[in-house]
Amino acid sequence: MEIEELTNWPDELWEQARALYECSFPIEELRDFDELFDRNPRLLVARKGDALLGFSIFRVLEEASLGYLWYLCVDQSARGGGIGRQLYQRTLDSLKNGNDLKGLIFEVERLDSESHPVYGNPIRRVKFYERLGARLVLGYDYWQPPIPPHGPVPLQLMYHPIGGTPSEAELARIVEDFLRWGQGVETSVDPAGLGLG
Repeated sequence: MEIEELTNWPDELWEQARALYECSFPIEELRDFDELFDRNPRLLVARKGDALLGFSIFRVLEEASLGYLWYLCVDQSARGGGIGRQLYQRTLDSLKNGNDLKGLIFEVERLDSESHPVYGNPIRRVKFYERLGARLVLGYDYWQPPIPPHGPVPLQLMYHPIGGTPSEAELARIVEDFLRWGQGVETSVDPAGLGLG
């Protein structure tokens, strides 16, 4: 198995990637696969020969000094073999290289969401990211902005600090910056009660 950073999907992986993407996340969380690359994300691919095992799609939000993990998924047949951990760590390493970032932010299903036979168990997913150093953002009721034709989706934010644990005020600014530069939403976040789980 090899993990490599690519600028575009190789033709032999395009349809595999689309299929893996579409079956790895609830439909209301999916952006149009072709349009994902209009925002110039970065791409890490885990593969064995021409077989796609998993990938991560991420961006640097330069204005916010944040990394944004957009999607990370591993083929169901390859789960449990360390591929997700390797993709996550390589994503962090790639983001740190040449960037002065505060941390990595991303969305996960809420802990009270039901487990799904394909998408997995939200509690298990959060525990996976926590083992790798990420923490739940507590004290903020996050809703993913609508991806048409669907409405807003109740999710949770996770944050992996790179430069130290932020204060409540710093965490509020991080969430505001993520919303502004990552989601296009202008809002004020009350720092009272914010923290990392």
